[in-house]
Amino acid sequence: MPGQEILLRATMHQPTWYFIYLFLLAGFFAWTRVYYGSIIIQTVQATVNFQVANRMFNDNSLFQNQLDRILYLFYFLSMTFLLYFVELRVELIPYGLGGWSLFLFNLALLIGVFLGRLLMLNVAGILFNRIKILREYLYNIFIFNKLMGMAVLPLIFLMVYTRGVLQDVVFWLTIIAIGSIFMMRLIRGVVFSYRKEVLIFYMFLYLCALEIAPLVLLYRWLEGVL
Repeated sequence: MPGQEILLRATMHQPTWYFIYLFLLAGFFAWTRVYYGSIIIQTVQATVNFQVANRMFNDNSLFQNQLDRILYLFYFLSMTFLLYFVELRVELIPYGLGGWSLFLFNLALLIGVFLGRLLMLNVAGILFNRIKILREYLYNIFIFNKLMGMAVLPLIFLMVYTRGVLQDVVFWLTIIAIGSIFMMRLIRGVVFSYRKEVLIFYMFLYLCALEIAPLVLLYRWLEGVL
């Protein structure tokens, strides 16, 4: 089967572009860490400290906005490669795609989900006249996207260039890390609703509509195309 052949090639011989891509990604992060060092530390602190996140949102400096855009880009690039490699490893090949076609498909999917959530929340903010608080909520939630992009990079390296039991261990560590960050994101949503006096009922509707429902729909979609 095409998917099994792709998986076999990926596990027996890693393409040269894997190393080039990951090396450039690591270099990109190293440059960002040197140039935006203190703000990156604040971004990580903001994932566990609501006050830091609130201060960063209100600051809204040009330097901060530049770093935010860079970290969003880093999130898309690192998570796209991770999704691509995991799909090959577990033989989940949408539409029988492979190589750069699968990579670009995943990139488009992640960007589409990101922009879709952004659009829906902004529309909801306009309809209910709560645009500022919803934008602040988005800022708090998307901090965890930035954290995820940074956290998975070393795990990607280990997953790609290990074999056997060690690769299995790294694979599950990566899944646990992503799941933990997602749980932190949900907890921040609850904390935000409490601090900003948003009704729990509205927060529950949001979690169902824009956090849980997309995951369910994505799973059902994958069932249909695989």
